[in-house]
Amino acid sequence: MLSIEDLRFSWQPGKPLLDLPSLSLGAGESLFLRGPSGSGKSTLLNLVGGVLSAQSGSIRMLGHALETLKPRQRDRLRADHIGFVFQQFNLLPYFDAIDNVLLSCGFSPRRAERAGADPRAQARMLLERMQMDVDEVAGRPAAELSVGQQQRVAAARALIGAPELVIADEPTSALDADTRDDFLALLFDECRRAGAALLFVSHDRSLESRFDRSVDLIEINRARAT
Repeated sequence: MLSIEDLRFSWQPGKPLLDLPSLSLGAGESLFLRGPSGSGKSTLLNLVGGVLSAQSGSIRMLGHALETLKPRQRDRLRADHIGFVFQQFNLLPYFDAIDNVLLSCGFSPRRAERAGADPRAQARMLLERMQMDVDEVAGRPAAELSVGQQQRVAAARALIGAPELVIADEPTSALDADTRDDFLALLFDECRRAGAALLFVSHDRSLESRFDRSVDLIEINRARAT
């Protein structure tokens, strides 16, 4: 699914933020990536998603070497194969829940096709499996939804069209413990249902036992230095 080798990235010359000898993620696997603020977690996700380009090294996604692709090709790969759950959710505030979920299909005909003959019905089903009362929120702008509701919409948007990889960037940081646990259970269930790998980034080490593997970004950055 994902293979990283000899990756380097820096915002300032001579001061590498990321210096990773290797990192991998298998199909259907869940990986917990931890590290404090400023350790490069979000930067790494942007590199994996093809938003940024590494200064050296290789990132292979589903057999594609990202460093060999043109920007438009990386954009297509990201839209077709990766679902993102952002820390701030990044919903369109004036779209309702279903229309926000369908944004992924609008950017990717492949995911629209995989969502079935009626993507709107698939969006509704995903929201219902995320324990949302779709009739209650139908027609309401996303800005009027609670934080927990917005989070579920963001997760459904990431999952529609069965992407091979779901990336979640600190998605539980604004939630209380009960809401966080419910959301994680739902996210794991839906990733398993879709056969998607999950790359979950957080600084909260209390969550890592739920994942197949965990990696400390600071430690693997140090590995090269030692």
